[in-house]
Amino acid sequence: MQPFRPPRAPLWTRERIEALSTPEVRQLLENALRLSEPEIAAHCGAVLDARPRGRAPVRKAKRKAKSVAPSEAS
Repeated sequence: MQPFRPPRAPLWTRERIEALSTPEVRQLLENALRLSEPEIAAHCGAVLDARPRGRAPVRKAKRKAKSVAPSEAS
C-alpha cells in the first residue's frame, strides 16, 4: 500500500508558471510528467506554446550516407 500523497497541482497555478523562465518551465514539465501530474504538465505545455521560442526545436534524424562499393577493376 502506498502512502497518501497530497496533489501538487494547487501549488502550481498558471500564473505562477508564467512567472518562471522558459528553461524552468521545461524542467517543471519534465518533472510533472515523471511524477504523473497531468494538470501541471498541461499548464506548462500551454505556457510554453504561448512563448515565441518555448518549445525546444525538434531535430530531424540524420540520414546515413549511402556507401558505394568501389568498382572492380577489370
